[in-house]
Amino acid sequence: MTLPPLVIEYVFEGHKRGYNFTSPTRGYDDDALRVIWRSAMPRGQGWGQYIGARSIKAFPLPDDRIALAEAVVTDQADEGGRRGIRRVTIEALTARQFTGALQSRLASYPAEARGIADFRVKTCAREIDRAIGRFRRDPQAILIHPYRGGDDWQAVEAMILSLALNPTGTLKRIGSPLSFTTLALDYRDESRIVALPAEKSDTVDAAFVRMV
Repeated sequence: MTLPPLVIEYVFEGHKRGYNFTSPTRGYDDDALRVIWRSAMPRGQGWGQYIGARSIKAFPLPDDRIALAEAVVTDQADEGGRRGIRRVTIEALTARQFTGALQSRLASYPAEARGIADFRVKTCAREIDRAIGRFRRDPQAILIHPYRGGDDWQAVEAMILSLALNPTGTLKRIGSPLSFTTLALDYRDESRIVALPAEKSDTVDAAFVRMV
């Protein structure tokens, strides 16, 4: 059964102000909704500096489906004037649908972004293996790159989608499907592959790979 997409966004009126599901949740059981609520939003503080940015996440659901979430940083501010409110759209996909969705997304990127991504997959594979090997538990591939806007970050997204579709080295052994987050501001409680802007590297108390 194909499930309808879910939306999480900020509600400004009524008794449930703050982030809420604003789409019907019919078809989703409580366990799936709890996982989606906990995992769909990229981690970290300071999103007001990234208005217009996009973060794509993937994570497993209890019913063997895979959630594919896309968060966009809006130009809205909350009641206290804090900017960086995000809106997230989530799809619950079968393994086959998930693979097809990643392939379609990857094909939609400009050729230049895909070329850079292919180069980085080849040149960073050994560094990723070494970085993951330094984790005693809950291994992560933490990727660091300067954030110069959404168009430039497409190469980072394309690299991560490529790795999710065709894991290399140690990534093959740390779980399938491979969870990922293409943009977060904190690596803690995040996916197996997570990319952070370079300005957040000072907050990383773990092994990471700095991409050029």
